[in-house]
Amino acid sequence: MTVPANYQGLWRRTGIWRSNGASDLSTQVWWFQSASFHIDLRIPIDRPSLNSRAQLAHLPPAQRARFSAQTGFAGKTVVSGDRCDWHPEIAFPALGAEIDAGYMRFDSDDALHETGIDNSYQEDWVRVAAGPMRGARLESVDSGALAYLLSGERWMAWACGRPGDAYDAQAPGAGVWSEFTVLRTGGGWRIVASTLPWLEGEEVLGASALESQQWIPGDITALPFAPGNWRVTAVE
Repeated sequence: MTVPANYQGLWRRTGIWRSNGASDLSTQVWWFQSASFHIDLRIPIDRPSLNSRAQLAHLPPAQRARFSAQTGFAGKTVVSGDRCDWHPEIAFPALGAEIDAGYMRFDSDDALHETGIDNSYQEDWVRVAAGPMRGARLESVDSGALAYLLSGERWMAWACGRPGDAYDAQAPGAGVWSEFTVLRTGGGWRIVASTLPWLEGEEVLGASALESQQWIPGDITALPFAPGNWRVTAVE
């Protein structure tokens, strides 16, 4: 089932208000939505900046906790009436078993209000000028990882990992965890946010070729975000 056109595009959250009285107006949140797929990235404003993964092991406990507070997820979106459900395949810090769904109300074409299905939160979203979102799901030929790529005018998001990936704040040097990255163009595609903060600010050479890339399911391709070859499993 295709997600309605008024949902599609790029959204930024302006705030969340929880039923326990807590609120958050500062976390940076990007929600990319295509006709079926989503990529969502949320980075606390006080998450530490790092030059390498190795630095994680040397962070004090409070800063390590802020690193593990960032979240990302990617997968399929299903809209039924005013209810929107997100069904991620990969996530940071790890996939959870809880249902991720909300009741949606459009206050205008570019303003969206979300209420948790259990009434535990309220969120406000505003649309970012990014045009229609093209979406693709891919699987690594070499490693078994899967990925989502969503792109529009001036904005792009990349998510890559495995369903079993998990970040362990107690052992940050161990294990494999999923990557969620947001890029923006303006004299080249540059990473503006990522669950791998040492990538932020880098220009991704070759990303501009993806703007006109025409894939069909079954294609094998190389990508500038990750090594190896990738098989396209779905496009929209």
